[in-house]
Amino acid sequence: MPMRHQQPRLLLHSVIAFLFCATTAHAQMEVLKDLYERAVNAYNSQQYDQAIGFYQQIVKAAPGFAPAYNGMALANQAAGGDENKTIEYLKAAISYDPKMAPAYDNLGRIYYGRQDVDHSQEYFEKALKADPGLSSAQLSLAWINLLVRSKPLTALKYFKMVLAVSQDPKIYYGMGSAYFASNQRVEALEMITKLHVMGQEDLATRLEDSLRNNTHVNTEADANAGGGSPPSQPAGLGPLPATADKPTGMQVRLRGKLSDY
Repeated sequence: MPMRHQQPRLLLHSVIAFLFCATTAHAQMEVLKDLYERAVNAYNSQQYDQAIGFYQQIVKAAPGFAPAYNGMALANQAAGGDENKTIEYLKAAISYDPKMAPAYDNLGRIYYGRQDVDHSQEYFEKALKADPGLSSAQLSLAWINLLVRSKPLTALKYFKMVLAVSQDPKIYYGMGSAYFASNQRVEALEMITKLHVMGQEDLATRLEDSLRNNTHVNTEADANAGGGSPPSQPAGLGPLPATADKPTGMQVRLRGKLSDY
């Protein structure tokens, strides 16, 4: 048979092979999507071991799927697992997806909790480089610069970024503290007035006491006396305790579609 008569048949075989592979890939994608949704639902139901099991199935089938590693880190952390394992999962996530801002953000929080401010700040800054609008990283950097680095002007820059998307009273409190620490008393008084208008009398009183007693929340002397160690409060919450609606700890950010990876 002449070669020219074989070409259509060879082309047909190629098309069939391509369609088979495409169908198989689509089927696999649907399976992985289902596993991912089950993992997220298990996590939200506080069934952390089950969530980890689903994520492990995903990475076995698709080793480069970064959100699954971030998900395992969150589930492991929530289950009270080994923190080093949590770090390992997060670093695996960013190794597969260097633009995965939530993983950087979560690493920043872990290192902050370990009082390793240098690494904490490094990861928060990487989170913002990957996602300039990530407010949790902005807020963490604001408090670090205010309470640890004695850089109230830098802190103000980050507080103002967060203020663009949130009217949380703690932001105004932080800004008032930063204004006072940088000797901008008029602006600090404006923040006190804002807190009074918002009905946040406790926060307003704290700032008023600082101005009245001429005591800063963030001074060079305080930083030197503390050896540059971070405060005991979690990153992102500054000098204020956690509340039910503003919990501390790692952020649950399972974003993106499976097809994006």
